[in-house]
Amino acid sequence: MFIKYDEYDLIELFQSEPVSITGNLDDGVLIYTYKDDYNFKVILTLDVYEQTSSLSITFKDSIVFSANFSNVTSIKKVDETMVMVVGAEERIKVKFYKQVGVELL
Repeated sequence: MFIKYDEYDLIELFQSEPVSITGNLDDGVLIYTYKDDYNFKVILTLDVYEQTSSLSITFKDSIVFSANFSNVTSIKKVDETMVMVVGAEERIKVKFYKQVGVELL
């Protein structure tokens, strides 16, 4: 099993390409980073094959939100949001609007 997602959707949301933690993108252990004009930063780490993810949102380097997820089955882009599906349920929505936001589902 692995996390199903569209790489181009995540690149569009995060406005940058992922960085491999291991140095090899094919290993599926990735970090996506996004920083807005208001000093909010979103950091998403994925282990595609282990189906785990961590998400943190910081404001001026202070942690505002942090969570770890197991059994992540998919990540999808809906308009300007990223929705993470854990098991069969949508669990979290990250909003990439004028100001970054997070909504627990």
